Amino acid sequence: MKAIKLASVFAVSAVAAAVSTATFAAETVITGEAGVEYVSYHGNASDTNGDTADGTDLGEIEFHIDTGIVYAELEVKTDGNDEGTDLNFEKLYVKQGAVSFGRFDGTVATGAFMGMDEIYDGVDSRDNRVVNKETDNTGIRYKVTPEFTVAVEASGSRNVRVADPANNVTAQEKIDSEIGVAFSYVKDFGMVKLGVSAGAIGDTNAYNIGAQTTVGMATISANYGAGETIDDVDTDSSSATTDVERAQINVALAVTDALTLTYEYARDLENSGKAGNADHVDATYFIAEYVVGDLTYYYKNYNGDSDVTGDAGKNIVGVKVFF
Repeated sequence: MKAIKLASVFAVSAVAAAVSTATFAAETVITGEAGVEYVSYHGNASDTNGDTADGTDLGEIEFHIDTGIVYAELEVKTDGNDEGTDLNFEKLYVKQGAVSFGRFDGTVATGAFMGMDEIYDGVDSRDNRVVNKETDNTGIRYKVTPEFTVAVEASGSRNVRVADPANNVTAQEKIDSEIGVAFSYVKDFGMVKLGVSAGAIGDTNAYNIGAQTTVGMATISANYGAGETIDDVDTDSSSATTDVERAQINVALAVTDALTLTYEYARDLENSGKAGNADHVDATYFIAEYVVGDLTYYYKNYNGDSDVTGDAGKNIVGVKVFF
């Protein structure tokens, strides 16, 4: 991905008994993508979705700002509506040597996940009763070595509606923020890269194991994750957990400098074979990308169980530019 680098200076002023100003030299890197695509559906997905040509969903610009002390990542993207825009601070954290703290986009518990993450991106210790369920907003990380990271992470708080049918009322009950721990160890041994990561917070926990190797033109990644999460229960403050177990493998083929083919297979191991489910609850994702100059032409295909991927039954043909 090409990046446009802008030299900028940020002035930070503090006023106490006397007024003093500290200036930090910062580098801003701007990345993004834009283009147009045609989306079609097949199978059951075609019953509820119409084929469409779309140049709206692809728009995205990210500002990566690093002052040396503070790192910020600001995302501006289209939301699928005419001139609709989402503005989000994906990352905003302070760096002090090996320690960093603030908002991170994700959890250390999924640090061992490797390769394409279009369907699954690792199992995290989430509590779906709260808004900040994935511990994105609050974390303290310590990089013990380049391979080994430990962290303290926190979930958000929330008021949930609790039904009281006996009295025909709905009460409010709060869920406090909870603090947990996570770690990640990923080591490149040359022929193979291996990783293990895990985390626990409140009644939830997760662990992930990942491996990746390159054979000729193929990069092969395999991942396994399991844990316990809490279902999305907006009307219940109980902490009953749900078991999660997933596996995924993906292969990326660099056929030429211009052509890349990537195939991803994911399976929900926990629900495969259970009553009412197929023996294999799974999904696949395939993408072919061909680069000509600044343009990337691509074809995407999603298939499988809608419980595994909400994009099942979708085909996409498009062209876009990364910048």
